[in-house]
Amino acid sequence: MDNTTQKKLKILSAIDEIHQSIGANLELQEISRILVDKLAEITNCQGCAILIIEGQKLAILSKKGFLEGFKDVEFTVDMPTIKYIIESKKSVFTNDLPNSEMSQCVPDRCAMNSLICVPVVVKGEVKGIIHLDSLEKNAFDEDDLQFIEILAGQVSIAFERAFLYEKVKDISIHDGLTGAFNRRKLDEDLENEIERCKRYKRQLSLLMVDIDWFKKYNDFHGHPAGDELLKKIVSLFQKNIRSVDRVYRYGGEEFVILLPEIEKKDALTFAERIREIVQQEKFEGEEKSQPNKKVTISIGAANFPLDADSKDGLIKAADIALYQAKQSGRNRVCAFNN
Repeated sequence: MDNTTQKKLKILSAIDEIHQSIGANLELQEISRILVDKLAEITNCQGCAILIIEGQKLAILSKKGFLEGFKDVEFTVDMPTIKYIIESKKSVFTNDLPNSEMSQCVPDRCAMNSLICVPVVVKGEVKGIIHLDSLEKNAFDEDDLQFIEILAGQVSIAFERAFLYEKVKDISIHDGLTGAFNRRKLDEDLENEIERCKRYKRQLSLLMVDIDWFKKYNDFHGHPAGDELLKKIVSLFQKNIRSVDRVYRYGGEEFVILLPEIEKKDALTFAERIREIVQQEKFEGEEKSQPNKKVTISIGAANFPLDADSKDGLIKAADIALYQAKQSGRNRVCAFNN
């Protein structure tokens, strides 16, 4: 059996093995890892990656040896080769990259010579790219290209299924109106964060937030306006938190902001800043419906382990502090006091 025949049999076997391995897998990261492992095994590549298009940028789902020549390079949809692949939905294949039309997309310090990029098309739109490269000239052949294009067809089905799964998963943990995380996600995250705090002797602060006189606003302006107010409030929260903090809709006009590894005094400082940001913001119609002619918020703050030693205890402590803030005049921050 000659080398060409052996390679074709190996490719056919790999396609079947990949199909079996992917199966009903719904996680893009795991699907990509399986593919990259097999690509590195079958082809003569020195770098391979599965990339996914996220807005104007490309993110790497899985890779092997890929970033050696692309350090500090940010991949965007405006790069000539990537733009060509997205617009044409066609593959790119060259065994002499420096002298090809694609040479402009390669960093000066990159010595890559052979390249294959194949689009992953989902419902007529390029959603990802399978990338192979090598420092050697003539590292790939038509069988390699055909193999990857067959894989891209399988990957597109897996991507579509995974996108649907991610969408359903996203819906299950987010509030449909505001985009904040929901109560179910709060319960899950709080348990995890408290366990982490216990293990590493860390602190966790929780803010319970209520929009003052929200019912007056809702009754006066109508539910659509009330919905817009809720969304705007959440947007303000999300713009002013750290990347590790999270905002949850607790119910109605109540929200929770989770602040990992934040001491109580710092949580109070943050809460006061958020309160001031909301007070200074302009909300449509507030002067007509609100008692003080302004939309404001009240906040109750509690800390683990200072104020509680459990998930339910921490929520209760913050809720008691919020009640105190509302009873003492609203538009203020109160801390739970043992």
